[in-house]
Amino acid sequence: MSIYLTAIIKSIPGNAEQMKTLLKTLVVGSKSEAACLQYDLHQSQQNPDLFIFHEEWKSHEDWDLHNQTPHIKKFAAESATVMDGNPIIYITERVE
Repeated sequence: MSIYLTAIIKSIPGNAEQMKTLLKTLVVGSKSEAACLQYDLHQSQQNPDLFIFHEEWKSHEDWDLHNQTPHIKKFAAESATVMDGNPIIYITERVE
């Protein structure tokens, strides 16, 4: 059964472009995973420091594996100085 996620990531003010570059690299790596069904990155028009992912994975186990990939670990290391807090992740169910 698919797992749906919404992830919210904030950059420290003034670091939106650097964060966007890191996130775009993360998108490439994540979309290359066989279990990735959707991995869409959005940026808020009202607050350029706010980024939102809409994701779908084949299963919760596949998402767990995704979180152990080299591109996730690299992102975590490289974004540490530009991320404002921790990502907020909502696991959701499709209603309609």
